[in-house]
Amino acid sequence: MSKKRLRLSCLRVSHTVSLLTIWLLAKSPAEQQITTVAGTGVRGYSGDGGPGIAAQINDPFGVIVGPEGDIYFCDTKNHVIRRVSRKDGSIDTVVGSGEKGYSGDGEGPLSIAMNEPYEIRFHRNGDLYWVEMMNHVVRRLDARTNLVSTIAGTGIAGFSGDGGPAKNAELNRPHSIQFNAEGTELLICDIKNHRLRKVDLASGIISTWCGNGQRQPTEDGAIVSPETPLNGPRALDLSPTGDLWLALREGNQAFRINRDTSRLEHIAGTGKKGFHVESRPALESELSGPKGLAFSPDGQAVYLADTESHTVRAIRLDREMPTLELIAGTGRKGDGPGEGSPLDCAMARLHGVGTDPVSGDLYIGDSEAHRVRRVTGLPRQAARRSLGDYSTSEFEIAGAKGRVVVPERAAPGNPWIWRCRFFGAFPSVDEALLEKGWHVVSVDVANLFGGPEAMSRFDATYQMVTRKFELSDRVVLEGFSRGGLPAINWALLHPERVAGIYLDAPV
Repeated sequence: MSKKRLRLSCLRVSHTVSLLTIWLLAKSPAEQQITTVAGTGVRGYSGDGGPGIAAQINDPFGVIVGPEGDIYFCDTKNHVIRRVSRKDGSIDTVVGSGEKGYSGDGEGPLSIAMNEPYEIRFHRNGDLYWVEMMNHVVRRLDARTNLVSTIAGTGIAGFSGDGGPAKNAELNRPHSIQFNAEGTELLICDIKNHRLRKVDLASGIISTWCGNGQRQPTEDGAIVSPETPLNGPRALDLSPTGDLWLALREGNQAFRINRDTSRLEHIAGTGKKGFHVESRPALESELSGPKGLAFSPDGQAVYLADTESHTVRAIRLDREMPTLELIAGTGRKGDGPGEGSPLDCAMARLHGVGTDPVSGDLYIGDSEAHRVRRVTGLPRQAARRSLGDYSTSEFEIAGAKGRVVVPERAAPGNPWIWRCRFFGAFPSVDEALLEKGWHVVSVDVANLFGGPEAMSRFDATYQMVTRKFELSDRVVLEGFSRGGLPAINWALLHPERVAGIYLDAPV
């Protein structure tokens, strides 16, 4: 296998994104179907450079869709992370030499030794994070340097280090990871310690976010605290609203961690281990060792890898009362048939689930069947609201008209993006940020070419919106076409007020 350099990058926003989304949303709903995207069903390690369905894999666990649409999964017992191309279905190895061990920090991704990678996540900046359960660490591949480093854990099982650097702390068989809504913190399911640990990504300091280390029931409404017990915290995901969700393997329950109240809300599972085919109210349903959790892109379904029932089950949130439904699997351990209805496909101790953020396709790490499967025809991305759907406040600065578009729910810190010219043209970025709780600001500086009059108008606008709307002191400037001139010029005049610059076909 050639040691190709893995190049990770954030998905480039283009004018075609909104058209692609509209086309996907316009397609009529299809009957749910299951297919295989990687693995022959025979345990092994082969096939790089060829079709994923002809490759041998060994116990796939965590699976996600990356920023550019490719499918990444932990080939756990091969001690590597592999990727299936969205374009042609080919497979390659992107992290790991295939050697079992713990080495390679400071090196490129294909030279390192790992020990059972379990779950993977992309940070919004393009960095790839993963858990190595048997090394008791979390590691990262830096998208800019293409080098690997350990983020948390020493490689020795234990519990220590709270209040200090995460890379000096001891973890015990970590399983799942996820970022908070702002992308500033990494949460880790430290399963043998029965805790959720938190790493501040700016400082690198680790702490216990929730869990007292005791295998005791978690009360509905319990506060997120180091004093609150968690019985087997195994899987995490982030909802489109910014709430974290947690599945307890030993507890056989699922909780929503409410972002506003910092409380654990019991949503599914009686606490008893069990399985049933028929749909039931989620709180009256039994789960069977859930080990993976993923949201549908519309936020109305939470998929659970219900490992010990060999099925994928969904908590449906679009019902009058949350309901638990069977999505894939028969409830019996097996392998297939691999095409047709997902309810006819037997699976074997699946561990990972992940969704495509646009199409809604569900990917399954069907571990002991040695396959990665895909289910189509599931809820997909909801139609995006347009700029005109949001409340807008208009103002006037030096005779020029301006506007502040207000999100339905402001993100913490009141972040904002400044459309420096051509408000409303190709608005994909602005609409996406409004959904995330950002404000969008614009003021007319047409035909001023980023000169002194435009800068004076920008200064007055900044003073007004930061005071009246209490927006963040630091703004992201959006320089579209001729908006590139005022964006760059104002950033040069006031670097302390600028959090970033996004340029699209700039002058």
